Amino acid sequence: MIHGAFNELWGPHEIHARWVPALRDGLWHHGTDVDPADVTVCFYGDLFRLDPKKCDDDAWRHTRAGAAEALEAFAGGKTDSEIGEIVGQAASAAAWDRTVDMVAVMADNPGIFDTVLDRLSRAISSGVDVLVAHSMGTLFAYHLLQTRPDLSVETLVTLGSPLGTKQVQMLLPPPAHDGTYPWPGSVKRWLNVSAVGDHATGSGSLTKNFGDRVENHRIDNGHRAHAPEPYLNCAATGAAIAEALTSDS
Repeated sequence: MIHGAFNELWGPHEIHARWVPALRDGLWHHGTDVDPADVTVCFYGDLFRLDPKKCDDDAWRHTRAGAAEALEAFAGGKTDSEIGEIVGQAASAAAWDRTVDMVAVMADNPGIFDTVLDRLSRAISSGVDVLVAHSMGTLFAYHLLQTRPDLSVETLVTLGSPLGTKQVQMLLPPPAHDGTYPWPGSVKRWLNVSAVGDHATGSGSLTKNFGDRVENHRIDNGHRAHAPEPYLNCAATGAAIAEALTSDS
């Protein structure tokens, strides 16, 4: 599994502890489970952690985007459900803002992009049944797989992916004459899951950019539109992962 934006203050073991229970809940819908020891997290948040000696006030504001809007909800006499909706939308918008900011950072410092790809390459070098990528992690997963068809990944699951947005297309390879981008290497099945209200996903469908082979599935994550855990614990995500883990092929 590879994470997305807003994980600068976490680490690979912490993300593993948060994500694996949600992953197992998704598999629970289908009577399947996975040994946590068989799940690896590719972590790169440390590469985007700010150094107060090197960044200005604008950089600090980017990392805290959406906080003011969320706090205003608590002072406005809103009901609990209204507060939840406002906070959720602010968090989703903030995650999208941070994703765009990360793209800009990588454009200025391509060495970061290469470092993430190297970490992911080492994580899946021996071949994996499923690669699960969330948010910005879907860009790294796609880029590595389409440039390294020798890496064996049976199933790719993208959650809250910005790959269909114009802001991220600047980091994709040139499209073919029909406008579609290359298929991600050895991947046999690609499930793309998007949630209602998740700003990072654009239209939510990747078919226009990557062809009809992509399976797009729309879900409802409530006020946690972009959060990885409700993406992981939903039945649709669990179905694709369960099928890959139990397949004999």
